[in-house]
Amino acid sequence: MSKNNNLEYYPEEKILNPPQHARDEVELILNNLTKYKTAQIVDFGSGGGRLTIPLLQNGYKVTAIDIDKKSREQLLKTAIKIGKIKNLRIYNSFRKDEKYDYILGTDILHHVKINKYFKLFNNSLKKGGIIIFSEPNPWNISWWIFIFLFLDWNQEKGLVNCSFYSLKNNLKKYNFNNIKINGLGLFPPQLFFNIKIFNSLNYLLGNLPIIKMFAYRLIINAKK
Repeated sequence: MSKNNNLEYYPEEKILNPPQHARDEVELILNNLTKYKTAQIVDFGSGGGRLTIPLLQNGYKVTAIDIDKKSREQLLKTAIKIGKIKNLRIYNSFRKDEKYDYILGTDILHHVKINKYFKLFNNSLKKGGIIIFSEPNPWNISWWIFIFLFLDWNQEKGLVNCSFYSLKNNLKKYNFNNIKINGLGLFPPQLFFNIKIFNSLNYLLGNLPIIKMFAYRLIINAKK
């Protein structure tokens, strides 16, 4: 979800044919969803469809929410290309009269005001509804190197609010329960995807007790 005009857009070819580490991330999110395709699902900060498109391809109906017009247009174009437009709604904000079973997102929480949106998520979920987010972990030094070399700190500074304990405390503050925060990789998985045994070991290490607080990514799962 863009906050400015300098957004780097996720290219369509990577959405339709994602690299292995992105597939692993999305698969982990999908594995936490109900198998019932009638679930009301929101992809918050959907961008061009990094998560929305796999959801549609797996038969889910999705409400994609993003404030950036270009991202919404790209998502619509891609959904038409794969023939899944009937299962997609695209908005620039939540609808006050709608309640959802799931609110999902990837790489978006560190771009928004967490306190504001955790409250909004809770208000927008049905009773027993679930949020699932994938976020970079600020306690993993790899991200700071990556930001220093390639990204704009002004756009990424919200990363400091997405540590294991910060997320957990804010979720409790806004009345979420059954909070589970898992780690996805201890080192950048892009380094190992061609070597299966190292890739598996990396994911195993990243989700061990205590060590997962320093994982490359955090997968956040909480219930209303």
